[in-house]
Amino acid sequence: MRATYSSTLAIALGGSVFAAAVSPPTPPAYGACPSNATYVRPASEGLSPEESTWLDWRRPQVVSALQSYLTLAAIPGFDVSAYISTLSATSSAVPVIGQSFSGGGTRATIGRIGFYQSFDSRYNKSVAAKTGGLSQATTYVAGRTVSGGCEATMALAINDFTDVQTLVTGGAFNNSAVPSSAYEILELKAKAGFNLSISDVVGVNEIFYAAKGLLGPTFSSLFSSAAYTNGSVPLPFLIMAEGIPQGLPGSNSYNGILFPVNNATNQTIYEISPIEFGSWQGRAKAFTPTSLLGTTLNAGVPVNQSECVTGWDSSAWVLGAALSAQADWVVIQDTNNTVGEFSRRKRAELAYPANETEIEDQKQAQSLGVFVTEVLPGILTLLGNATIQEVGYGLVANPFLGYTNSEVGLQKQATLALVDAGESGQESPIWPLIQPARKMDFLLVFPSPTLSFFTDLSSSFKSGWMNGTNLINTASMAIANNVPFPKLPNVNTFLINNYTLAPVFFGCNEPEVPLVLFVADAPYSAYSNATTVMRRSHTNFQQHRANACGSILRSLERLGQPIPDQCTLCFKQHCWQGEMATGTPPFVAPALLLSPSTTFAQWNATTWTPAFSATAPNASTTGS
Repeated sequence: MRATYSSTLAIALGGSVFAAAVSPPTPPAYGACPSNATYVRPASEGLSPEESTWLDWRRPQVVSALQSYLTLAAIPGFDVSAYISTLSATSSAVPVIGQSFSGGGTRATIGRIGFYQSFDSRYNKSVAAKTGGLSQATTYVAGRTVSGGCEATMALAINDFTDVQTLVTGGAFNNSAVPSSAYEILELKAKAGFNLSISDVVGVNEIFYAAKGLLGPTFSSLFSSAAYTNGSVPLPFLIMAEGIPQGLPGSNSYNGILFPVNNATNQTIYEISPIEFGSWQGRAKAFTPTSLLGTTLNAGVPVNQSECVTGWDSSAWVLGAALSAQADWVVIQDTNNTVGEFSRRKRAELAYPANETEIEDQKQAQSLGVFVTEVLPGILTLLGNATIQEVGYGLVANPFLGYTNSEVGLQKQATLALVDAGESGQESPIWPLIQPARKMDFLLVFPSPTLSFFTDLSSSFKSGWMNGTNLINTASMAIANNVPFPKLPNVNTFLINNYTLAPVFFGCNEPEVPLVLFVADAPYSAYSNATTVMRRSHTNFQQHRANACGSILRSLERLGQPIPDQCTLCFKQHCWQGEMATGTPPFVAPALLLSPSTTFAQWNATTWTPAFSATAPNASTTGS
């Protein structure tokens, strides 16, 4: 998350003038309701007609991309031309590939963008590594939590999934303060009669540069752009959890601040795409058009046919709602990290320095204390001197009010209080991608650590690397909701087998579940476990054939075709075979995998530049 909100403090609603170079943004508006709309539909119907139609547009593009990618990967003994011919005649065999971007602030944004680029055929180094093209064959991309994955996903989505070089050199990830004029959208929204919340401020702050100063289109309008209607880009998702109001079943709060209960059996994970917003399981079990978010509905129809809302789903608000963790930060700070925690490993059960817990708590208190005492008051002042209990969420009219397919408590709730899904233990946005209706075949998961969310880079030990906890949380939720997902090892096995330091497959021998490639946030070229609040990677796969094998495994199984010998060998070498490791895992403090002789102190004294930066050695300017 961008480090400063200082520009927000210069504004009172009704204050300044728009910058001359930036057109005034458009606030939400009331208007006549469409007569042919389906305002709410049950999740039991499966995919929406719009998504099904979009898949028909996307599949031919995937097949074309796979032909180039598989030719580049050159799996020995595999006839690419024959396979592509079969796919062209059998749409049900076309692989469904997803990419999952977790969060963790600016470092996570760069990491996720690097992850996407490492599979992008437009990046010459990815082509040279024989990994380029898998991003072009991807059907779905999902992002989540505290800037990182959400910001990477949104930046790609609103820029039609342009190449990463164009995004970076164009300033999409500029970390400078946002000009105060950008926040005038809040005044316009309030004057139009709509309530504001912290998601409005956060969203403007985070999307401004990626949207080239225009605050982005509405999220739903992306679906009408040529890049989406011709199926040339993936469908993006962000995910959110919710705080349930006090007095309703499932409510969880501290001092009036709402936050989710981390319970795999009844958790509600909301997804939002340019098409729909809703949840497959949990309290909603229903979807509503993203374009009509903010409309007051009851029992699935508008309360007033002349007051449907459009424009609520600005890309800024959508991003801000997915990043609404600030209320939880207040809880964490106030309770000394005993209530409202994000998911993280249990340090007492692993080998760590004896005083690590005390050091971590001190660092977290210092970092969060600055936000809670110095930044948050200014944001609340901007929002009309509101309290964090009132506005600390992504607030929106509940489209499932009175809708009988949803749970009774949600039927009685006028407003949704959306929060960062990391508060529910879902650190990676896997949930929308593994829903049975989407028939996911191959899922690339790029998570980031949450243990040392506030670790100082000056710390003498480099803790905070992944240990599989969040992936295990997703697996537990999948089991509880009968959603297909691979069997996973326990935390000890993740660490002892070094699954947190090298890519690993899960589900190779389970044909009824998605194949998962887990690429933990290991220190490939940077110590990217650094703190989000204090803020300080382009992954380098040497197993390009294993990646290519993963992309076609389920498709070949559906077709009844033999698996290439090279793929069988790859899965034997790089897939967990189902055995739990024994022993005590080590304290994880690895050297840089691509530069083992570089010490942490040496790396910490350097300044990172993209490989294609004008100041970087061997800079490349090839973009498409």
